[in-house]
Formats: sequence, C-alpha cells, structure tokens
Amino acid sequence: MELQDNDLIDMSAMIIENMFGEPGRKIFEYLLKNGYIAEERIATTLDVRSNEARKILQKLSDEAVVIPDRVKDEETGEVLHSWRLNKPALKTFILNRLKKTREKLEVLARHEREGTLYICKTCNRRYLLDEAYAYGFQCPNDGDLLVEANNPAVVKLIEESIKKIDVLISMIERM
Repeated sequence: MELQDNDLIDMSAMIIENMFGEPGRKIFEYLLKNGYIAEERIATTLDVRSNEARKILQKLSDEAVVIPDRVKDEETGEVLHSWRLNKPALKTFILNRLKKTREKLEVLARHEREGTLYICKTCNRRYLLDEAYAYGFQCPNDGDLLVEANNPAVVKLIEESIKKIDVLISMIERM
C-alpha cells in the first residue's frame, strides 16, 4: 500500500481534530479549501471564537502547519493578520506526532512490563506502585480500591500498536 497526498491531508485533519476538537477541524478544512484565513473573519466565517482560533492557529504555527502573514489594507492602512496552510509541512507534522505517540507507548509498555501497576476497576485508570501507595490504594477519582493489574495482554496490545506506528512512519518517510 502506498500513501498519497490526500492520505496526509486526512491524517493531518484527524490529528488536528484530536488535538483541538471541532474548532481545529473547521480551521484546518477552511485553510485547506481557501489557502488562507483572515484572523479578523474567523468568528463570523467559522463560528469559532476569535481567541480560541488564535490559540489553535498559534499552536499549528509552532508545528509549522500554518504560517502567519500580515497584509496591509491599501484603503485603510490597517494591518490585517492572516494565516495560510503550509502543505509541504504536513508530512513532517504527522511524522513528529507519530514519533511522539510511539515514545509514549514505549514508556507505557516498559511500565507495564517492569513495574507493578494498579488499576481502578471503576474508571480503569492505571497507577504505578508509588502512586497507588501515595493514594492509600484508593482511586483519587472515585475512591474505589486499586487492585494489581499486570496484564500481558495489555503489553502485547501496546507492542502491536508500536509496530503499526513503525509501519506507518516507514510508509510516510518513503513518500
């Protein structure tokens, strides 16, 4: 299976929606369709609060997904702030996010293999031995008893996810 540019766009949209919710998806789709977005028109065009959109755009700028621009209005002399999509950076954005996810899964797998873990049967949160001890072996969320939960099936699932991410990273790097 070979990935196409549309696959990068779809993956970027999913990642952005996971990071920022529906407002992030709306902004990304608008930029994809129009190439740029004037900051002053975000709230009216996309039904997203201006300050929320500005935060999302700034974080996407930090990831190089968007590029800020300033345009001077010839009639009023006012400086307009706009943002444009940086399509060539989508590949790097996705690779960085996949690698971060992979690192987190490796840490989780190591904790699952090497440490004693405890789980709350009510909310399914997992705690390291030190955390469980600090909480008196009671879940800080709902007060339920924390029970030992070293589960080889969880380790296997995490390791399978890491392998899938490795394959995806390899495919994207070959694009």
